[in-house]
Amino acid sequence: MSGTVLLLAPSRGLGGGIERYVSTVEAAFQQHGVCYRRLDLVSAERPLNPSGKLHFIREVIRAARVSDGPVRLVLAHRNLLPVVYGVARLSTYAGTTVIVHGSELWSGRRDRGRRMLRRPDVRVVAASAFSAGALARDCRATVLHPGVPAAWYRALVEARCESHPGGNEINLVTAFRLADWRSKGLGTLLEAVSMLDDERIRLTVCGTGPVPADLRAATLPYSWCRLQPDLSDSDLAAQLTRADLFVLCTRTRAGAAASGEGFGLVLLEAQLAGTPVIAPAHGGSDDAFLRNVTGVAPVDETPEALRAVLAPLLADGPRRARMGRAAAMWSRTRFEPSEYGERIIHALLGAVPQPARAGERSPAAGIRGYGRTG
Repeated sequence: MSGTVLLLAPSRGLGGGIERYVSTVEAAFQQHGVCYRRLDLVSAERPLNPSGKLHFIREVIRAARVSDGPVRLVLAHRNLLPVVYGVARLSTYAGTTVIVHGSELWSGRRDRGRRMLRRPDVRVVAASAFSAGALARDCRATVLHPGVPAAWYRALVEARCESHPGGNEINLVTAFRLADWRSKGLGTLLEAVSMLDDERIRLTVCGTGPVPADLRAATLPYSWCRLQPDLSDSDLAAQLTRADLFVLCTRTRAGAAASGEGFGLVLLEAQLAGTPVIAPAHGGSDDAFLRNVTGVAPVDETPEALRAVLAPLLADGPRRARMGRAAAMWSRTRFEPSEYGERIIHALLGAVPQPARAGERSPAAGIRGYGRTG
């Protein structure tokens, strides 16, 4: 069965791992000829407010209503589930797929969406085995790890050919949406590096969005720390490949200000660039690296625990080099874009990608098999 997909995203142009995940989904849809339309809840031009939410819901319903054939919703975030109520009443509605990431698992909104996750017309896709396990009492979720689009994959892989800086410096890199620097554990990383008292260390903080005043103030006392906001893809790839270690220290917290990593896409990106990683202590990041092969993780979220895993790696250059080679080999094999794109189609649409027949003109001709049930 062919049809139209409405790809609903929480944001566009604000940065972050979920937006990159959506870009990967779009690339797979384009690669396999899926007829789709993307609609975004929030953008630089449309802030998140009640009026914007209402406009978004109306836009989705209108797009589903005017479709010539069956419509499947693909929600790139669990918080978009309320739109299903409006679309499910339409004769064109053919089911929903919702992607569950990380922090929403611990938020105060969790119980509100549990009933919708149990609907027979809703297919649930989790970003990691950890996330799927956390959802087990509500539904059975298919695991689809995040990936990267082909162009970004090539940029990261090819950046490895650049020369590594010489001298005695040891370069640490972290990256996240800059407004989220507290939940991403930058304070823990700054404290851990200070405890090491190693003059060789240089820390680069990459990220999207304007630099908050409190972030600038927090990093100002540390001469070895610099901020690199809104880098181009090529510049970010260069930062990742020149790093001796990539460090992500996301804090796992429940409640209204929930945070956590369901996977940690940036860990994968660093490994594609040939850089070993230090992952968060908790959450789903164990699916994003091979422990003690391509990276390590502290036992808890304290600066002392982070220092305990940093120190031996900083003292052992050959081990870092071996881990970097293993990181490149594993990540490039496991997340090669063309094969990963087929997994996206199968997980999100329940369809098996097929080549279009000669003379077929429909943009959806390469997809078969998704119907009214999730």
